[in-house]
Amino acid sequence: MPHAFALKGYHDSQPTACSGAPRHCPESEDDEDSEMRAIIKTITLTAATLAMAFAFVASPCRAQDKAALSSEKPVTWTVEKMQESHMEFLRTEGYSPRVDEDGDVAFKFEGRTYYLLISEDDPNLMRLAYPNFWSIENEDERLRAQVAALKATKDTKVAKVFLTEKNTWAMVSLFLAEPDDFHPVFSRCLSALRLSVNTFADTMRAN
Repeated sequence: MPHAFALKGYHDSQPTACSGAPRHCPESEDDEDSEMRAIIKTITLTAATLAMAFAFVASPCRAQDKAALSSEKPVTWTVEKMQESHMEFLRTEGYSPRVDEDGDVAFKFEGRTYYLLISEDDPNLMRLAYPNFWSIENEDERLRAQVAALKATKDTKVAKVFLTEKNTWAMVSLFLAEPDDFHPVFSRCLSALRLSVNTFADTMRAN
């Protein structure tokens, strides 16, 4: 006798809605979405944990760095220290410097005497000077010297040429964070100074 449920069109082995590869299965998609959300959540929590750990480790390091910086004492640039610094540098460059009666550092190069002027009240000001290289004999020469000085100053970077009462000076002036910051650019400053003097002299002779 047939089973009570053995009705036409019904079989116990009838596949469910999600069996078989060609058929659409929304329940499977829901499971995949849930799994993806769980993975994303895990990654987010891991990244946050790592960031907190890094911040915890880095904070003492930053504090130590600040403490070390604050413990460093700034250099006090007295006149004697500036003189010593410049003279030591010039000796390493092959010059024979000396401190003159005004406290400035003098040295010779190719027969000319140059000066590093020391400013006690402004240690950040560096001045390399070549003083009294062209005397002014009369008013006519002064007028010509003014023109030559303007040309030399205009044509030369950093250096300037100017007149005193009866003579002519050339000078390079720089503001520096520290007085010894001048040392790396010393050669270029000296070259500029010499160029300004030569430009002035050539202009005077041409007129």
